[in-house]
Amino acid sequence: MRTRVWLLLGIVLLTGCMESATQRSIDEFKMPVTNALHFVYFYEGDPPEEKVRSRLNGMKVFLARKSVQAEVTYQPLTEDNEYKETLNVEDKQIVVFDYKGIRFQARNLDVLEGMVLQFANNG
Repeated sequence: MRTRVWLLLGIVLLTGCMESATQRSIDEFKMPVTNALHFVYFYEGDPPEEKVRSRLNGMKVFLARKSVQAEVTYQPLTEDNEYKETLNVEDKQIVVFDYKGIRFQARNLDVLEGMVLQFANNG
């Protein structure tokens, strides 16, 4: 009986630690204001090519014209950070954060552009 209690307590503690690590990772990229988006491009190895940077910058300019503040960050996935595990991201994945947390996730820029257009027209 005692071992079951300790095992259950250990599982609860591990789950709580993982959730807090995930929340810390999300909080690191969240925007401080309501009408703002933070695009985070996760990559392994070389930073994204100029074409990708240009398209993300174009989305940022488009949103600025719609009075939405936008920020773009290029975040390497390294052994030092735990984004792969805590945010469940992969190489060349884009995660968009707002003031609440994760708003969109995409691996394709065309899909992300569609999400941004829908957000700008509804917001």
